[in-house]
Amino acid sequence: MSGQGAQRVPIVHSVTTPLGHLDLRLHQLECGTRGWSLRPGGFQPAETRSVVNGTLDGRAAVAFLADLEVAAALLRGFIEDVGGAE
Repeated sequence: MSGQGAQRVPIVHSVTTPLGHLDLRLHQLECGTRGWSLRPGGFQPAETRSVVNGTLDGRAAVAFLADLEVAAALLRGFIEDVGGAE
């Protein structure tokens, strides 16, 4: 074993948006790999580690978008069922 850790690949494009009390970050690395991560909101990326993360390469991007659409539809239904967002 060499004792050296994996080197980080620079991020060349990144978009972050609030998602409840978390931040959803979408990014592309210099090598072309794309991914997403959820982090606690209100911190600089270097200050916190991702809570969860995953790839957006190939079919994973389409599947991730479909999961977000399903989650949004379920949230709309839940709000309607419990009497609105009061």
